[in-house]
Amino acid sequence: MDIRRWGLDQIMELPDHCFGRRFLVSCTLRLAAAKQEWDISEVALPDMCVIWELYIESIGIYSEVMTLRIALGDQLPLNVAMFNALDPLIMGFGAQGPEPRSLYFPVHDRMHINRLRMPVAAQGRRLVIECLTPEAIAGSVFVGIVVSGVPKEVPDWLYSEHRRGR
Repeated sequence: MDIRRWGLDQIMELPDHCFGRRFLVSCTLRLAAAKQEWDISEVALPDMCVIWELYIESIGIYSEVMTLRIALGDQLPLNVAMFNALDPLIMGFGAQGPEPRSLYFPVHDRMHINRLRMPVAAQGRRLVIECLTPEAIAGSVFVGIVVSGVPKEVPDWLYSEHRRGR
């Protein structure tokens, strides 16, 4: 059954298995100096996608705190102004302030958020990260998201069960 005309709220009520294959989109930065650096994923996100998981890991030899920001964009930023013009990956995620918001992250830590099931209108853009380290450190930061597309059709039997509220 074709569900392209369904509203997003209705589609998001479907069981997880209807969303098809999930894949990882990631960015990695090697940190070696006290400066701002940027990375952009090689893989673009679908026009409309669902984020299922977010994983952030930083590895370094110091216990300082770095500033990390996560956004969606079409090209690698060359300066802070270019990054500031990007849309946040997750609206409101991070310290209060202008979007994309800052995450203050220990240089040797990890964060894993699963069961997000969050729809995003990515419009073919890619994952972009910005990292600012307070001093010269040796380390790296990895940001990964698990995403899938939004289904456009479901089996007829599933549609009839969905309509009955099962």
